[in-house]
Amino acid sequence: MASLSVSLATQVSQRTTLTAVQRQSVELLQLTGPELQQAVDDALAANPFLEAADDEAAEGQNAPEGDQDAPQGEGLQRAFFDDSVGVAADFERSKEPAVLTWKKTPADYEGEARDPFENIASIGTLSQHLLEQLACARIDEKSAAHVEWLIGNLNEEGFLAEPLAEIFANCPEPCSLQEAQAALALLQSFDPAGVGASDACEALIIQLRRLEQSKDNPDATPEHCRLAARLLHECPAEIMKRDFRKAAKTLEASVGDVETAFALIGTLNPHPAADFADMRSLSFVVPEIVLVREKDIWIAKLNTAVVPRLSFDFENFELLTQAKLAKDEQTSWNQKAAQAKQFLHALEYRFSTITAVAQTIVDMQRSFFTKGPSALKPLFLKDVANRLGMSESTVSRATAGKFMQTPLGTFELKHFFGAGFSASDGEAVSTAAVRRRIIEIIASENPAKPLSDGAIAEMLASEGIIVARRTVAKYRELEHIAARSLRKAARSQI
Repeated sequence: MASLSVSLATQVSQRTTLTAVQRQSVELLQLTGPELQQAVDDALAANPFLEAADDEAAEGQNAPEGDQDAPQGEGLQRAFFDDSVGVAADFERSKEPAVLTWKKTPADYEGEARDPFENIASIGTLSQHLLEQLACARIDEKSAAHVEWLIGNLNEEGFLAEPLAEIFANCPEPCSLQEAQAALALLQSFDPAGVGASDACEALIIQLRRLEQSKDNPDATPEHCRLAARLLHECPAEIMKRDFRKAAKTLEASVGDVETAFALIGTLNPHPAADFADMRSLSFVVPEIVLVREKDIWIAKLNTAVVPRLSFDFENFELLTQAKLAKDEQTSWNQKAAQAKQFLHALEYRFSTITAVAQTIVDMQRSFFTKGPSALKPLFLKDVANRLGMSESTVSRATAGKFMQTPLGTFELKHFFGAGFSASDGEAVSTAAVRRRIIEIIASENPAKPLSDGAIAEMLASEGIIVARRTVAKYRELEHIAARSLRKAARSQI
């Protein structure tokens, strides 16, 4: 029989244990602006020792220097939001369409005075628009519930990305396959045409079927509508290459008819939900840091408009301290007071850390703010962390979801990080700068003779930036820029 023995051993290890204050500081640091506001509201509701400054006092403190006579609120708007918040001011829509030039899509309004919120005010969200049509449909309650369930499963593009069986697997109203197909058919009959499709291709085919049955567009004959649908189904590769002769041979049609069908596809809308508001994305960015220039120095300042006006209620605390309360009640109030002070210290740590990280980024990326985006240098979290004497995880939390308003636009702090390439003069060039330079080269190329990826790589090499051809191709694809042959074909049709 085996014997059992018990022994004791000593093991030495190092562990980092966060205090309650440190833990809450880390939690508040990683929150975005809206999440922080929610956390502040929750703390105010839960802790009587926290009090917020009244709105009039806060607005008075928010007024920027040099604009004290401006109406409340207008000074801030001019100071912090002169550029489009959330989008770089120098962003250029210079990307050519890969294949088709869609008419009146969201990215096709260049040069037109168009209010980006006009559709929000007029028709609201896609779901609201579809539910209004459903309310007018003469169907029973069960069928209406099925259609409503489909509407709730539409993605932001207005498509149903999953099979019907999976969509109705968790539907509270039992549904057979036949009933599901009937509900889908009714949804796809709603406006806008193409909603409820599985993808953009099916959305175009649904629109072609409606055109085939409609007499409002004399240019869209039933024959051309059917040919366009076949073109989408059977010749996707030929569409991408604009090889009309090969497509005509495959479809046993004339080249002229194929070109007409192709042009008909270009009049359709592959994004049926584009003109509707998506409430999940209706948000704007409020920068926590504002970059200002004082003489020749760039200074990252905290945007006072986003700083919660909180303070500790010493008056009530002193009254409760002097009151003759039971021991457990006094202990409870003391805990509340400690939690309030802890929350205020965590808030102070959050804003001081973000400000310090932002200032360090500005100091290390000074050329970006003086010469423009093409001068962005490679920068890593560890570079900032080493300069400030903090951990990389702290820098990561301080930059994620935090934005800085600059003369060049508003950028997330993480925008300034990234790897890069070594230039011939010994200077480092970031990948973001290389990608931007590729965009600039393609935007200025001769439309009749687009540049190949190899030619672009040679141009970059002549500027001292050694980049492989395949790297140029990868960055071009990431910027949604078509290849040389497709750019030439697309421009020839404009």
